[in-house]
Amino acid sequence: MQKSQFAEEYNSFMEEMDSHYRASPADISRQEQILEEMLRQKPNASAMEKKTWVYRVIASECEIKLFRHCPFYFEVVSGRPRNSVGAAYPPLPGLDSWVMRSDRSGFLEKFQGWVRPYMEEDIIDSTMYMDCAHHGMGVETVLDLGFAGIRKKAEERLAGEEDTQKAEFLNSVIQAQDALIHLTRRFHIRAEEMLSAEEDPVIRKRLERIREAAEKSPIYPAKTFYEALNTFWYLREIGNTFEALGFAILGHMDRILERYYVQDMKAGILTREEAKDLITWFLALTDARWDLNDTPYGTNTSVNIGGCDREGKPVFNDITRFILEAYEEYRFVNPKLQARFSRGAPEEYVRLVGKLAALGTNVLSVFNDEVIIKGETEKGKALEDARLYVNGGCQETVLEGTEFGSRAFCYLNPTKYLLMMLFPEQYGQWKFWNAEARETDGAHPLRCDFFGNEKIVPVSMEHCRDFEEFYERVFYNLKLIVNAITWRYNGFEAFWKDYNPCPLYSSTIAGCVEQAKDISQGGAKYNGSAFAVSGTGTFIDCLYAIGEAVFHQKRFSLEKMKQMLLSNYEGEETTRRWLLQGLDKYGQDRESLKGLTRKVYDDLAVTVSGMLNSRGGQYEAALWSFYGYEWLKDRTGATPDGRKAGESLSRGINPGEHVETTIVQMVHSLSEVDLSKYPGTAVFYFEMPVTLAKQDSRIFEYLIRYFLACKGNVFDFDVVDSRALEDALVHPERHQNLVVRVCGYSARFVTLDKKMQMEILNRSKRITG
Repeated sequence: MQKSQFAEEYNSFMEEMDSHYRASPADISRQEQILEEMLRQKPNASAMEKKTWVYRVIASECEIKLFRHCPFYFEVVSGRPRNSVGAAYPPLPGLDSWVMRSDRSGFLEKFQGWVRPYMEEDIIDSTMYMDCAHHGMGVETVLDLGFAGIRKKAEERLAGEEDTQKAEFLNSVIQAQDALIHLTRRFHIRAEEMLSAEEDPVIRKRLERIREAAEKSPIYPAKTFYEALNTFWYLREIGNTFEALGFAILGHMDRILERYYVQDMKAGILTREEAKDLITWFLALTDARWDLNDTPYGTNTSVNIGGCDREGKPVFNDITRFILEAYEEYRFVNPKLQARFSRGAPEEYVRLVGKLAALGTNVLSVFNDEVIIKGETEKGKALEDARLYVNGGCQETVLEGTEFGSRAFCYLNPTKYLLMMLFPEQYGQWKFWNAEARETDGAHPLRCDFFGNEKIVPVSMEHCRDFEEFYERVFYNLKLIVNAITWRYNGFEAFWKDYNPCPLYSSTIAGCVEQAKDISQGGAKYNGSAFAVSGTGTFIDCLYAIGEAVFHQKRFSLEKMKQMLLSNYEGEETTRRWLLQGLDKYGQDRESLKGLTRKVYDDLAVTVSGMLNSRGGQYEAALWSFYGYEWLKDRTGATPDGRKAGESLSRGINPGEHVETTIVQMVHSLSEVDLSKYPGTAVFYFEMPVTLAKQDSRIFEYLIRYFLACKGNVFDFDVVDSRALEDALVHPERHQNLVVRVCGYSARFVTLDKKMQMEILNRSKRITG
């Protein structure tokens, strides 16, 4: 079989990309001086106007780069560090962050000053005032209209607009399109320049295609499969280069690209082999661009396949096959592959995804359309929009082209909040309350109710008549804590429009041009937010332990329980072992816990959702943890479930790491829970022994079907060999390509720090099928 062109050039491609990005960040002092001079001449310019300056300077003054061994055009040398494909907040080097660096309000210091004490106490984990890192450009808007069409749409909307703020936004959109049109044509010119000195016929043909395409795409609507595919990466890179946000989501590729593929195949200008080659090059870009030896938290890049289209028809085609085959053949670590499953998914699709999972590439997440789409529509979103969801960063959901979602910026720790309630002095409840209640604004949720009528105070956990009363007090106080945190974030997010508005990004999202409002002002059609809740399994086990030990079996009083927790179970090892191993645990599929589990899931969904954000949208419930289960553990003291202080919390919606259970028990234990109440996703993490995969790869197909039948929401595959992990700790040179699923993203095991390696190794030893 003849090798593909990608296979022929793979090594040259990787070397060329690495050579370029290894030199990052580039010197941009000249371009920064241009911007500083503009600011000197107009010191009171708005953030929106300053952003248009950035667009113009990047488009006209920064070097552009075409790679001889890459068929796409996209690279602008703007001073970004190599591993900055995520957010540029706090401001990093690069012209994209210049507007934030020019801010003189002290906003960054104010946010960090507020959040730091709560992070130090493991009350929350957060580095961003809103989600700056997990977004996707409106690819279909650009494919259908092009930059010129978006410009025309903004011009038409601007005609007769008397509101100065709206007019400023629309003018900024127009200037953004002008900058992008100019930039795109520079790629056309650069290709012509390179052709004059290029002799290799393969590379000449590549440059000729770039020269032809860049003269018109994405300036005008895409006409070919190549132009459409290039637009995906082009938009992702200009988003990161221009907007100081992280564009993690490449898009729902097999759904969007199919029409271009079918059209070009019928016209005889594309073959299956050429299409697959282009797809493979595209998928290789993330691993080539990023330094995979320095990625402790992943590359923040994802692509969706499968699922359904706007009408609800299953998506599965040659593009789907090409993507799955490319991962199998080249073992890419990135992008994260988000495999959606809709009702009626073809058997071939299930088989191919199961086969990839069995190979232990560990790049997969599986999404259940039936549950996720239901959750989105119940939040008031149109069915045809909800069907077009994509997932970015880890697994958080956003509706493609219609929604700005702020979903991965703050991780809550309900287990810590329970300890705060039990020990208001020792674990910071009163410290938290007093700090927040000092606010002078009468609308603060710790000073009054939502109608401004009375002071709101937490209730004591002492002297409860029964567990039901104890439980109600827990959730009353929990709601107060979440409301207070929400109030704070809304205040910080409201400043976003004055700190880093994004008219270029906004121009691709439905609603923004129509309303003449930036995404930072709530211009998108949908404007959801979500706090990610960490340690749910630990939290449920804590409540169950208190209910059983204190109220039902009456083994000891609540006061005795508190004494044991304060001493970290010193001298109480027998009792701790009983709490840890003698009681039923969440995830074991025991009838004793199912009622409490359903109630906690229902009540937690209400507690962390429904609040309004600063953009006119609502907070939506989410149960995925990224690395929050480790970040939030150190200052979370001993807990009623027998966990000692500082030990890990449970991951996603998994049981605690000490709980003996199986994947089947885990999934079935939640089959009666309505996970559609968590449209921000509720994630299982499945560790599976590599020996199981070797026995029969069809096991993975069965697991996907079982998960869908039990109405799961999302799960990650991680097929691991604990012996290989142990050997990699001693002989890393033998395991350079050993990939593990960390927590929503994949990484080479040997590149992780020792603490993360040991956490992954320890969990691999506990897995059962």
